[in-house]
Amino acid sequence: MSPREILSCAALVALSWVSPAWAAGQPLEFAVKKPHLIGASHGTLVFSDQGVEYKTTDGKDARRWSYEQIKQIQVLSPTRVAIRTYEDQGWSKGWADRDFRFEVTQDRVTPDLVAFLLAKNPRAIVTAVLPPTSEQPLYRIPVKHVRVRHGSNGDLLLFRDRLVYEADRLDASRSWRFGDIASVLALDRYRLEVTTYEGGAGDTRPFLFQLKTDLPPGFFDALWAAVNTPAPLRSGNQPSQRRHPESE
Repeated sequence: MSPREILSCAALVALSWVSPAWAAGQPLEFAVKKPHLIGASHGTLVFSDQGVEYKTTDGKDARRWSYEQIKQIQVLSPTRVAIRTYEDQGWSKGWADRDFRFEVTQDRVTPDLVAFLLAKNPRAIVTAVLPPTSEQPLYRIPVKHVRVRHGSNGDLLLFRDRLVYEADRLDASRSWRFGDIASVLALDRYRLEVTTYEGGAGDTRPFLFQLKTDLPPGFFDALWAAVNTPAPLRSGNQPSQRRHPESE
């Protein structure tokens, strides 16, 4: 079976690994602080089947969201989480969507939480904490993620149900389901651009990778086919109408 066929079949299966705590329906809680322009509030960030809640001791600054009220959950590092909502910030900030940013003050965000969020949400999840897996990747490519200020080095891994960037920095890694990727483009033998739905519905962010070796035979065809598989055959966002770059 070709890599393309393997990926197409596996796209029918959503990420299903969930820790025993989640299987028992127990919420997962993290002690956090929510920074303000001056000072910060402290409380507990709770993830459950019903949604996400920020609990504070005095009730001030507390929030509760169902998953339908959340535009995007972003695990920016093992100690930083952002909840992007549909709430407007007001005219002074151009009616932009409101982000609620939290710093984990005890423990760290776990792969268990990421696995639950990926299974719970059809929307794209931004995560620098990689979900647990015992699967071996189909491909592994050493790369550099090019950024204007501070890039990172690591490996690009293609699994049957996702693309992973495993970086040398805790805040630089990413894991994308194929439905969380808007497009992929091989710029040349040593450059690959992956545009993802980072930022929420309609918002995208390009990731430019410099490849430290040649693209392995079959890698790009398998990745492109998985990203462009019609929506009914995969979990994720809307179906893509993009053509393969080699056909343009």
